[in-house]
Amino acid sequence: MKNQKLISLIALGPVLMATGFAFAENTAYTQLKGSENIQPLAVPAPSFSASKSIYGENSMQEYYQVPAQLKKLADSTVAFVNKSSLYFDPVEKVYKVKNTIKISESNYLDENEDFSSQSKLSGCSGSYLGKGLVMTAGHCVSEDAKDPSYFENFFMVFGWKYDKEGAPAQEFKSDAVYSIKKVETRALEGPTGDMKTYRDFALVSMDRDPSDRQPLALEKEQAPKIGQKVFTIGYPLGLAVKINDPDQAQVYAVEKNGFQTNIDAFGGNSGGPAFDSATNKIVGILVTAVGTEFSYELNRDFSFIADFSLPSDTIEYKPQLGTVTFGSAVRGIVLEMLRNSKGTISILDENKCLVTLPKGARFENRSLLFSLITRVGGNNVFNKGKLMRDKQESFGTGVMKLPEEIKNLVQP
Repeated sequence: MKNQKLISLIALGPVLMATGFAFAENTAYTQLKGSENIQPLAVPAPSFSASKSIYGENSMQEYYQVPAQLKKLADSTVAFVNKSSLYFDPVEKVYKVKNTIKISESNYLDENEDFSSQSKLSGCSGSYLGKGLVMTAGHCVSEDAKDPSYFENFFMVFGWKYDKEGAPAQEFKSDAVYSIKKVETRALEGPTGDMKTYRDFALVSMDRDPSDRQPLALEKEQAPKIGQKVFTIGYPLGLAVKINDPDQAQVYAVEKNGFQTNIDAFGGNSGGPAFDSATNKIVGILVTAVGTEFSYELNRDFSFIADFSLPSDTIEYKPQLGTVTFGSAVRGIVLEMLRNSKGTISILDENKCLVTLPKGARFENRSLLFSLITRVGGNNVFNKGKLMRDKQESFGTGVMKLPEEIKNLVQP
């Protein structure tokens, strides 16, 4: 049995739906922000369904598949890799990958899905700007030693890529792996999703200057415009670098601190550069939104008892009894979530209800209900997951405009 704290509920209202940002799924699946396994990711969320991350055809390409000009840009991006994932071989003088796991295994993903055979290694993405400086998202690095994102926990790695079809790089020369010396400037402030006030960026310095990497250029004069073609290069889902088709996405909405596009992106793209497709200059930083990557469908009816007898804001899971116990204060909200998921609810007594969710009901991997079902019934009650997708003309991939703090620090 495990207790978990419930933090405030965030409903996806019309304003957030318009901007495409929220730590919630959609109006039907209001999410409990503090629930275990629900984390803000580097995944800009689509504005219409608030749950998809690929728009139309998947435009993410491997390093070996793109022209030399795009390879050159990719060579100056970095993957943020936890130091525990690599070890240094003093004989060969290279860093080697410890253990890898395929996303089809780690995320119960359908083996026929894109990238399902590929392995995870990294977290966030970043851009090398010269003078030993790397730009990323503020939520990717922290100066708090107790935070999992504490900057000293990470290497910044160049060359996490596929040079050819098959296996990606499994070792990295010393001149491809760097520690973070200092967080030079950082912001993580304002309500997530309100691009008029939300700020999420960081500039970090490397422990030494790279000798063989070309700095990526910032667009310091022209502001993003609606209709402008844009693309990203980064490490979605922690996979080896993916280069998006420069002709596939465009800017759909511009606000004070950020703009929205239909760039294909997942968790792991956070901190990565958004390029102007015409100039290859960086116009922004991919930031946060709904942390959804996969969709799962129940392969059978699933029943459990919802008990609302707790006085506090916690959840207790009792899988051996098929019971989830909630605080009484959230009864109405939780029952509404279940009804919106086509669940049938039978009252058993003053505190308990029997809930049955029907075969075919779909849940996204960062939703409270997906967490609840898997904790009580396991993964096997679901068919294997699918990557989230939406229509090409939808949008919601959130990008932070280049902040003045970073522009000033990287002046020639």
